[in-house]
Amino acid sequence: MRPLNIKVLLVTILAIFPIIGESSDGLMSKPSVLKSTLIPGWGEHSYGAHSKGYLFNGIEAALWIFAGIASSTAKNHENDLYYFASEYGHITDPQNKSDVFLDRVSKYESMDAYNEQMLRNRQWDRVYSAENGYDWSWESDEKRGEYFDIKTERYLWRQRLTYTFGAIALNHLVSTMDALYLKRLNTTMIIQPDMTDGSAGLRIALTF
Repeated sequence: MRPLNIKVLLVTILAIFPIIGESSDGLMSKPSVLKSTLIPGWGEHSYGAHSKGYLFNGIEAALWIFAGIASSTAKNHENDLYYFASEYGHITDPQNKSDVFLDRVSKYESMDAYNEQMLRNRQWDRVYSAENGYDWSWESDEKRGEYFDIKTERYLWRQRLTYTFGAIALNHLVSTMDALYLKRLNTTMIIQPDMTDGSAGLRIALTF
């Protein structure tokens, strides 16, 4: 399941089953730190820290927008990569080849040139065969260079997408910790004397 679909599912669950934000009798309950775990900034809004809430909301939105751009751009470069491999490298079904193979073909003008180098290095386990569909032969070094550039761009955008998901996770964590801090600020302690027949004590009550 894609990360975006997971987020949509979480929001849908919260809309259908309002277990956070309302009590069983329909009355609004105390703010919950878990809100910020699901949607950064939600908990901050619950505690009245709207400036922080909008900040985390904005960061979350920006990160997901960039994730969409990175995913789309990486996919476009991947399509270009397969086209170049098939059209100018004469590679059969490049979309079914591993990334390791697609990386190696960018460094050698043909399968024969690659195999010769592997045999010289005594790396027989890395030799490819045309019978298995791993033959290639670039029309020119210029086309191979363009292919290499496209492959590099695809890798970079994939890395950016990975880093963006890491930043999204961090935003959830920081917002949760901030909501926890706000919860502690909203915690009050009430101490009352408790006098009963023959005994005396103190009653301590914590409100969140």
